[in-house]
Amino acid sequence: EQSKNVIYTGQEATQQIRAGLDWIAKEKNAKTFYLIGSDYIWPRTSMKIARKHIENVLKGTVVAEEYFPLGHTNFGSVINKMKLKKPDVIYSAVVGGSNVAWYKQLKAAGVTAEKQTLLTISVTEDEVLGIGGENMKGFYSAMKYFQSLDNANNQKFVKAFKEMWGADSVIGDVTQAAYLGPWLWKEAVEKAGSFDVDKVVAASPGLELKTAPEGYVKVHPNHHLWSKLRVGQWDANGQAKVVYESELIEPNPFPAGYQ
Repeated sequence: EQSKNVIYTGQEATQQIRAGLDWIAKEKNAKTFYLIGSDYIWPRTSMKIARKHIENVLKGTVVAEEYFPLGHTNFGSVINKMKLKKPDVIYSAVVGGSNVAWYKQLKAAGVTAEKQTLLTISVTEDEVLGIGGENMKGFYSAMKYFQSLDNANNQKFVKAFKEMWGADSVIGDVTQAAYLGPWLWKEAVEKAGSFDVDKVVAASPGLELKTAPEGYVKVHPNHHLWSKLRVGQWDANGQAKVVYESELIEPNPFPAGYQ
């Protein structure tokens, strides 16, 4: 998360994990959390931060924390455990193809949004194409971008994207973050008056991009972006209704007390 020659255009933990947990705790009066993720460094690190925030800041309880190999498709036993534990929130960082089995099996077991609050940091519109909106309906994702964002920048971006890639194509948080990269680089090159890497890097802090589909971003000296958290609630059509939008959040990829 820290390289002198990389500008990070996605969310970091302060903007996604901490801010998202703050919202769900307040919105749902949540006190107990069941953490589940795929078994590699990103979910494990995310859950380490989430646990510290839940216990030390929110004064809540983590009732369980479990990980499954990439590609895992049998979640029956963990779903049974969740039904017994009855957590206020299932907090999920299951990724990739496992998501299809995970959410379909939740629904098949009767674990739906009517009965259970679920917040994920790893499902965008792209994943929902495979999962099926009917299996995500009512659950929440914490992201900085959703295709349904209602602003002029995004409406223009979505229209152009679908004209290029087809009417059925969707845009997720990761796609939008990647799209920002070349434009920020262009701004930095023009400011530096050079393609020299060191000069481009030196010119990057403080750059503003007012044309971003998410609305507005600004490069921080720590090479991450000032961004907003959005919480989206999924509908059966595979799109999310934005139910919460924060103020701009200063990026802090290594917050004190979370190591």
